[in-house]
Amino acid sequence: MGIRSVAVWVNVFIPWDISGMTLTVPGGPHAGKTALDGSALLLTDQRAFFNNPQASSRMHSCVTIDLAGSGPTVTVTHRCDWAITCDREECEVVCLARADTRRMTASVVSVDPVVVRLDCAASHPCPEVLPALEELEYRGTVTYRPSVQELSIDLMVGLFPAFEGYGSINNGPATILFRQAPPAGIAASPWANAARRRIRTVVNDVVRRRRAT
Repeated sequence: MGIRSVAVWVNVFIPWDISGMTLTVPGGPHAGKTALDGSALLLTDQRAFFNNPQASSRMHSCVTIDLAGSGPTVTVTHRCDWAITCDREECEVVCLARADTRRMTASVVSVDPVVVRLDCAASHPCPEVLPALEELEYRGTVTYRPSVQELSIDLMVGLFPAFEGYGSINNGPATILFRQAPPAGIAASPWANAARRRIRTVVNDVVRRRRAT
């Protein structure tokens, strides 16, 4: 059975535990969950790294390459999940909103090999959040070469919050392409959310061998 489809997805998410930055919400409708401690309590995504494409994320992009036909067909979807902030006194919800995905775009540069360019940015939909979360972005390319069954990504990502990428063939188990946790203290940097770190990964035979820089 040959390769009929290849999927790659990228997530930006707030880990449930960031040393010195998160606390447990003491009351209200979200009691027991974790939140970033600030002028308001911003709920995290209540998770660590996770390869499920439906995992809660601040930003999510999925590139699916269908190889079953006479030529590759590319589908790209984008998603931003609900953001929730609570007041510090009563822990009641003061903002429940989704970020706008209009600045999350993709274009097919080539079909032989398949090259898809991602240019994705989103503004946080709630007020009173850390400056490092006000604007998030990632950009770069996803490339698949059917002749050698090679998948590669070349992305620029931020340092805050957390970034992760996965690949899958024929809707099978996910392979880790990259995982990047936020460095200690990085949220205070004015450049924390800028896409300045390069992530390059090449996977040969899609799931057998991986090398990353």
